[in-house]
Amino acid sequence: MNSFFSSDGPIFRAMSELVTLLLLNILTIICSIPIVTCGAALASLHYCIMKMVDEEDTHVASMYFKQFKDNIKSVTPAWLIFLGFGAFLYFDYSTIGSVEGDGKNIPLVLIYAGCIVYLAVYVWFFPLAAKFENGVAAKFKNSFLMAIGALPRTAAMMIIWAVLMFIFTHSYRLLPIFAILGISLPAYLSSIFYYPVIKRQIEGPGDEKDKDNDNGEENGKEKNSI
Repeated sequence: MNSFFSSDGPIFRAMSELVTLLLLNILTIICSIPIVTCGAALASLHYCIMKMVDEEDTHVASMYFKQFKDNIKSVTPAWLIFLGFGAFLYFDYSTIGSVEGDGKNIPLVLIYAGCIVYLAVYVWFFPLAAKFENGVAAKFKNSFLMAIGALPRTAAMMIIWAVLMFIFTHSYRLLPIFAILGISLPAYLSSIFYYPVIKRQIEGPGDEKDKDNDNGEENGKEKNSI
């Protein structure tokens, strides 16, 4: 019983992880306020979560800000594409949804399909961007390939994000919870599915895992840890 409540016990570890997720959520929200830096903030969040899953004893805040600084240039251009495509889907949905008649059914189906592809790429994009250095086109290519190649994991992550975002955005009483865990919690739950795949890429054949990724494959150059 004493070991259950000790500093190495499950209760202490759970509380420690909860506090870390709370801190990461606050840092991500703060660093996302300019909107344009949201992509760098999300990539930094996933990097810290993967370190947390590996149970590495690090200073979370300093690690987060170091990654955020590194991600500004490498992730922001891709994030702007994400932002633009998301705005395009929303605008089309708002426009076509207001049209009366059956003629809007096919366009709406295409928009829904676009949203599914968008979310499928999203759930892989920022974890991969957090761990591997490559170009914008390679980032999107790898995210799409991972979304298709690990479809059951992709579906699970999409459900996690979609359900939690729906809950948080449809109940004003839960907004305080969103402010403390609304981003870091789904990211942490998603890591259960994406991190084993990413870790296999990192721990792949020694001749490949440290190479710069000129061809856009997932085994690109891993970012240096702190």
